[in-house]
Amino acid sequence: MLLAAPVAGAPQQPDPDLPGIDLSQPKKPPDAPQPKPSPQATPAQRPAGGEAGGALAPALGTPGERDAALADRVKAVQRKGFLKRGRLQVGFDLPATLNDAFYQKAGVGGRIGWNFHDSFALAARGTYWWTLRTDHVRQGQAAFQSQLLSSHPKGQAMLDGIWSPIYGKASWLGSRIVHFDLFLMGGLGAVWSDTSLAPRSEGPHPAADLGGGIRFYPADWLSLEAGVVATLYPDRPTRTAPSTTTKLISASVGISFFYPFSFGYVYP
Repeated sequence: MLLAAPVAGAPQQPDPDLPGIDLSQPKKPPDAPQPKPSPQATPAQRPAGGEAGGALAPALGTPGERDAALADRVKAVQRKGFLKRGRLQVGFDLPATLNDAFYQKAGVGGRIGWNFHDSFALAARGTYWWTLRTDHVRQGQAAFQSQLLSSHPKGQAMLDGIWSPIYGKASWLGSRIVHFDLFLMGGLGAVWSDTSLAPRSEGPHPAADLGGGIRFYPADWLSLEAGVVATLYPDRPTRTAPSTTTKLISASVGISFFYPFSFGYVYP
């Protein structure tokens, strides 16, 4: 018993075969797996232009931003909604004068033309006129105690060039789109008045006209138009009066039909 006590109280040596506990520092976590490097872009994936594309990359931004920037720079022009080139045009109109308070003139007219281009046409037109005497004639004769001299046109025939420099489209009652254009016209021709017929029989008077208006195209074969035209011609209402230049300013509304009735776009 005496011999066993010191042996029991002596410090025991650790067994090298048993695992020990190291409390000096915490255990390190395992290293996270590193991502694999991405493969280099193939020639098909590289932007067109080589080094130039790389130089422009900072200015254009990322691929998505680059596409949006290029889309903003490229502007699309819509096709015209109505084509007139190579088409025959036949129309009718109803004019009325605006510049004579004593003798109003109203008429009916017709026109036939050929469209050499969408913006240019050559048309022959004619108008038959009626002269309507108003109450201002009696008042004027009483006030001036004289006869009111006025030229009374019977008809006219003109050859006009028509130029349409502006076209566009408008919404009709919010339900459909109607195309339109603005036109200018001018030409030469002849006017027949009272003095052109018997008993004076002076024949037609040379004339020139200038005007403009707007046309709407509700269908491929139809146009509705309105305009103002000024026609100038020399006339002498009485033999004793000198010849003067008569100004016939009229407003009109009309309708035109196109042949062929449809059109098609031709791409180069």
